[in-house]
Amino acid sequence: MTSYKCVEFQVRLSDAETQATTQIGADMDCVANQLEREINGITSNDQMRFKKKLSIRLIMLEAWWKAIGSQELRNTIEQLLIHFG
Repeated sequence: MTSYKCVEFQVRLSDAETQATTQIGADMDCVANQLEREINGITSNDQMRFKKKLSIRLIMLEAWWKAIGSQELRNTIEQLLIHFG
């Protein structure tokens, strides 16, 4: 086998592995979602609506946390500077 053929084989093998891994991941997500619907007795629309609301709430929480965290840090630094000043 020539070195060109070896490289071509390795590239094709890598592509096939990537496609298989992607497909397996997608299949696992589908199965997990289906199990969640069956166990909890919810519809796929309810599930999607919940995930959308959860994503929005997480974004809001992260923004709030950044605002509070930076303010707390500023207050702590100011207190330490005044205390040691």
